Amino acid sequence: MGANTANTANTANTANTANSGNLGATGIGGPLLADRIDLPFVKDHMVDQGRVGWTSSTTGTVCPPIGPPHFSDRKVDPFFAAWQMLAEFTATPWRNETPVIDVAGGTLGDGIVYLHKNVPTGRQIRVKHMPVTGWEFKTGTVNTAATLVPDDWEFDRLLRMYVDERPDAMGEIVSQDGEFLSYYMRVLSFGPVSHPASCKLMHAASLIAMFCAQYWKNVYRRVRPSHLFPGLLPPIAAPGHAAFPSGHGTQAQLIYRCLLSVLPSDPISTAVQDHDAMVDWALERLARRIARNREIAALHYPTDSIAGRYLANKIFDHILAPAASTAGGGAMPIFKGVFDAARQEWA
Repeated sequence: MGANTANTANTANTANTANSGNLGATGIGGPLLADRIDLPFVKDHMVDQGRVGWTSSTTGTVCPPIGPPHFSDRKVDPFFAAWQMLAEFTATPWRNETPVIDVAGGTLGDGIVYLHKNVPTGRQIRVKHMPVTGWEFKTGTVNTAATLVPDDWEFDRLLRMYVDERPDAMGEIVSQDGEFLSYYMRVLSFGPVSHPASCKLMHAASLIAMFCAQYWKNVYRRVRPSHLFPGLLPPIAAPGHAAFPSGHGTQAQLIYRCLLSVLPSDPISTAVQDHDAMVDWALERLARRIARNREIAALHYPTDSIAGRYLANKIFDHILAPAASTAGGGAMPIFKGVFDAARQEWA
């Protein structure tokens, strides 16, 4: 997920992290500090005593409020609007939406769960909880007796991607490492000015997906492929968190599902081509391509991407879609308001 504090150029607003650089100034010297001329630090206490600064000499309101009494929703930056919707989302039962399929007799933290029935045909990944070491990932081919025969199909696929695709994909890999919302805007030809609510919806989907993916990464703690096979040599730095599920995969899929849900159905011709189907195909393929580029960079296994898609679909189907359709917004009124506004932008 890398710079998936991504899609959020405003992460710089978590600001003041730059102050950690000052930890180096531990000697007698250190950086040159600024001080005010009119109010030096030594006199700062005078502010509380009313001896410094402007004070009114009249009673009553000196300058009455001008303009609306509340900050307008339309002026809320998409980045911060996403955090408002995340706050609503955290109050829902989001932990019930896992990136795996629980099988009979298996529960989270005990037994065996499946990522997917066939990935690809005849191949599976089985995730088993080990009492001491945690989760164990096994990939292989399912034989006629429904037994998993271990093989290295995931590693073999990553190796082929490295040799055959990485040079050509480098531009996209680097571009999408830090931000990929602009790809969706380019596909649908919209932007913050023309469709502000749709941009807020994308930011919310990205942040919610990142939040959920990070939670499950810490549960399963799957090691990155390049940590097991250093020869895969990722062209960009591996993020400082576990691999499963893919953060990019989860974000890209949830953005796709949210955008598709606010677009109108617009058939060009029932006999020739359906515009709705064309848009669905383009958005879905873009989501998969973004996730796959992380595999080509050896930052994720193919099954990490599949788990991300699965997690995003469950989040949308079981939480976001019901919240958007509930009268009054249910548990997520801010999300519903943004969702309805985004739908109107495409009407």
